Amino acid sequence: MRNLIFSLALLLGNLTFLSAQDIYLPVSSKSETAKTEYFKALQAAESINIPAFFDGMKAAVKTDPNFFMAYVNLAFAETAFGQYEKAAAYIKPALAIDPAGFNENERIHRKALQAWDKDPKADPAEYMEALTAAYPNTAEAFDLAGRSAKWLSKDPQAALKHLLRLVELRPDFGGGYNSLGYTYMELGEMDKAKAAFEKYIALAPAEPNAYDSMADYFMAKKEYAKSVEYYDKAAAMGMGSAMERADQARAAMKGNVAVVDGLYQAFAKGDVPAVLAVMDANIVWNEAENFPYADKNPYIGPEAVLNGVFARIGAEWEYFNLTDIQLHDMSGNMVLATLRYQAKHKTTGKVIDSQTAHLWTLREGKITAFQQFTDTKQAAEAVK
Repeated sequence: MRNLIFSLALLLGNLTFLSAQDIYLPVSSKSETAKTEYFKALQAAESINIPAFFDGMKAAVKTDPNFFMAYVNLAFAETAFGQYEKAAAYIKPALAIDPAGFNENERIHRKALQAWDKDPKADPAEYMEALTAAYPNTAEAFDLAGRSAKWLSKDPQAALKHLLRLVELRPDFGGGYNSLGYTYMELGEMDKAKAAFEKYIALAPAEPNAYDSMADYFMAKKEYAKSVEYYDKAAAMGMGSAMERADQARAAMKGNVAVVDGLYQAFAKGDVPAVLAVMDANIVWNEAENFPYADKNPYIGPEAVLNGVFARIGAEWEYFNLTDIQLHDMSGNMVLATLRYQAKHKTTGKVIDSQTAHLWTLREGKITAFQQFTDTKQAAEAVK
């Protein structure tokens, strides 16, 4: 599922239906029936069943019209989705509840609702800081503060601080690592993001969202083949929305293949400028070891490739054709081309017909790396 929806689910409350004081923030409702509905709603959020979440919270306030935290969850949810008018429909009755019997958690949240009542886009950061200060050893406080910082305050550094404390308090909480992973991604710390998602999968191997999140990571890295692998796994485990994103990743993979295919077509036409145009400014190009043009490996940048490889081929070979080209999607945002070199050397008159492979690495439609594999013995014999 998209990280926004999952993080919203986490923002709405803790995911594990436990009653330990050091996990949950206290609620003041006296209705056991209403509290049952409330926790069922949180469990629905855990499984990304947003309609069931709303139904459960609405059932809780129907059973107990003074269930303040149920209104808070509904208001937070609509605010996170940018549905400010709908949020107001829950803020008004929440603020109408007599706060005389409220606990500290509810008093802090009431201040946040008062701020939203005046300005739907008010930043709740100060209230989340107050919440974590009031409940320094309660996991839910940092859970809420982390998601609030990320999605409402748009402050990934604050989110990171709260989420690190969350996983310190609850090291077995997969959802915490999930949100931590997305926060690291936003901060550009991709290695840490991957480690967090791996931890999520290890803690929740039966949760399809764990694989969906890892797929999002690979999608962000533009490693489309790996992204497809994880989206497909999430879809196979019942997350229907992952199917669409798997198709998007497959389309992106085809985009990489199209770039490489276009390069070969341009090369066949002798359109060298078009070939160079799809290369990244810092492309790293390596000829196969012992190939005649491996003497200056690696070639850095399109101009180096042009002068060190293409110009020498044009000057030294009567023809140099690439035939039987087959393109294969690979992991790591790579495309593998299998082909043959069919060429005739100008000086010796010798020909080659050699089995060859090219491994291309791409990023955002540009080629960043090239590695050649071929029968170097044939080429060496031809140039003697």
